[in-house]
Amino acid sequence: VVFFALVLAMAGSPVMAADCAAGPFVTAAGRALLGAAHSRSPARLSTAAARYGDIHALALFALGPFRKSLPPAREGEYVSLTRSFIGHFLARYADRVSGSNLTVVSCTGGDKSPTVTAKFTGGGKVIFRLYKARRGYLMRDVNIGGVWLGGQMRASFTSILQKNRGEMAALFAYLR
Repeated sequence: VVFFALVLAMAGSPVMAADCAAGPFVTAAGRALLGAAHSRSPARLSTAAARYGDIHALALFALGPFRKSLPPAREGEYVSLTRSFIGHFLARYADRVSGSNLTVVSCTGGDKSPTVTAKFTGGGKVIFRLYKARRGYLMRDVNIGGVWLGGQMRASFTSILQKNRGEMAALFAYLR
């Protein structure tokens, strides 16, 4: 029983940065984010997010209960518009991303779906929710300055859809 309790406690406890299997991925993603944030370019920020993140899954998550209302024929267009939205969103928070590098502070959640906390040399903190895919890690969500991208998108998108009785045309107009 004691052994089992220790294993459970260790599974939820932070792993030192040196032992974080996702550390190199987070370092690369963070550097790309830093470079794009310095330019304040929504296009560069959305490219960085798409390179390291699962934009498709994040876009579908953001629809919440309205996901079934998205016409399959317009899914590609929706994901593309959402990618652009992410670039603009990250550009608004670019001032919270400063410095020349970042350091992984902790990892929790194990190797298959870790949550990695890192700090920028400028002092800001970023938290990555990841999952392990065939080609390596992908970002499921990111928290910059206390704001989760996925949660913010979901709140915005579902609010628009609720105000417009679930009409996807209203969300597409907002994203344009």
